[in-house]
Amino acid sequence: MESLRVLHDAGIEKKLSEKFGLDQFFAKRLLKGDYTPERGALFSRLMKESREGHLCIEESNPPAFPPHLVEEGKGLEVSSPVIRNGGRFYLHKNWIYETYLLQEIQRLLTTPPPVICDEQSFLDALKKENLLPKQTLAIKNALKQRISLICGGPGTGKTYTAASFVRSLLASGNKTLRIFLTAPTGKAASHLHLAIGSEKCQAMTLHRLLNVQPGKNRKEQKIIDADLLIIDEASMLDAPLFFKTLESMGEGTRLLLMGDPDQLPPIEAGSVFREMSELFGSQLDVSMRVENQTLHSLASDIHRGQMPSEILLPFPQDLTWELLKKLDPILAYEEPDPVMCLKKLDAFRIVNALRVGPFGCDTINEALFLALASRIAIGQWWAIPIMVTRNTPSLDLYNGSSGVLIGKSRGGIRLQEGIAYFPEKVLFKDLPPFEIAFCLSIHKSQGSEFQSVLALFPMGSEFFGKEALYTAVTRAKKSVEIMAEHQVVEKMMVKRSQRTTGFSARFV
Repeated sequence: MESLRVLHDAGIEKKLSEKFGLDQFFAKRLLKGDYTPERGALFSRLMKESREGHLCIEESNPPAFPPHLVEEGKGLEVSSPVIRNGGRFYLHKNWIYETYLLQEIQRLLTTPPPVICDEQSFLDALKKENLLPKQTLAIKNALKQRISLICGGPGTGKTYTAASFVRSLLASGNKTLRIFLTAPTGKAASHLHLAIGSEKCQAMTLHRLLNVQPGKNRKEQKIIDADLLIIDEASMLDAPLFFKTLESMGEGTRLLLMGDPDQLPPIEAGSVFREMSELFGSQLDVSMRVENQTLHSLASDIHRGQMPSEILLPFPQDLTWELLKKLDPILAYEEPDPVMCLKKLDAFRIVNALRVGPFGCDTINEALFLALASRIAIGQWWAIPIMVTRNTPSLDLYNGSSGVLIGKSRGGIRLQEGIAYFPEKVLFKDLPPFEIAFCLSIHKSQGSEFQSVLALFPMGSEFFGKEALYTAVTRAKKSVEIMAEHQVVEKMMVKRSQRTTGFSARFV
């Protein structure tokens, strides 16, 4: 069915572009009198690939272009709409992003950081930490370099390693240390702060720290005045957000990035963390969690391209009813405990490769809500999982914050009669925009972990590579099931969700 080809969050835009030739239209408009079919084809392909998250395209035999349209890129001082670098072509903005990131990262790697502790006191404190050799090496790199990476899958001790680094710094005698803990999502930032457990560290989302709001005009430049900035879930950093982060760093700030380079790339442009991890990241590869060795092995198998056949389930005829049974949603005559409801959300969650379409998150969430509304009796209480979709610092809620909306039925389910808990209580009238979240997109589930996960990969998920499977599996702490047709998973396993960039090739 044509509707099943609407594949991901940008699927509608992609479909419109293909149907109406918008990329070709803008290519003709940009080229004007210099248009030829060959030039138009390259420009339209460049715009299409850029929209899908690639920083550049590679072309071995391109047509000739006049210099006012395409110039050879040698630095940040460029003026043409398209930049060429060898066999790679960039839109102007993407060239600026990649070039600035390269220049800043290379500068940070070669500039000695300021002294922030007594080194011997730091090393004495570090010896008291229970660390593996690779964790110790990662910490020493973070002390000696202005930018460093701690990379690894779930359970490999990334957060514990960062916490050991912070504890050793605090124990070394510097009473004026300024440390910021942050992540692209509020949940990941809070988790990092809880794990490190020091009141001397400030925790917030990266957007709040940088004073930026997605979708709004750029605000006044904010300089991060800190000795150490730690960013968790750094695989979610796209090129524009990482650009803003480096641009905002103070002269004496160390940057420590943590994440899993094998997860899905960011929704927006680039996949810089993955490339940096291969170039100079500290790799942690030993799972520290005894209870999830099976999941660790499964994730490793997927990364190596081995089919997860033993956990595949076929799609049932009545998907809504099957999902309701697994969710066991709350419909009760006694008022539910919000804490218990939130724990229930962390115990089991459905994730989905597709956002839109007949089997996407939006459709499934609506179907589950309507099914509950049709079953509830007057006087029964209901509890609906929700996810905030806009940053609201005044309530300490951010895009991706998960909560539960609880109310009592007076006939069906009226969300506006509910009260939200995150676990802090928020009246409905004060809630920022949100969406029902029985089912999360795999992209939005990044930064979260649940005890058990059911991952849906409907027909159309083959657009994604094996990173989507890997990311879904690594959201689970204890168990995971994959609902998908065998041929869909088979196609995903031979594909990678890679972004085309020149970052690694230009890195010297």
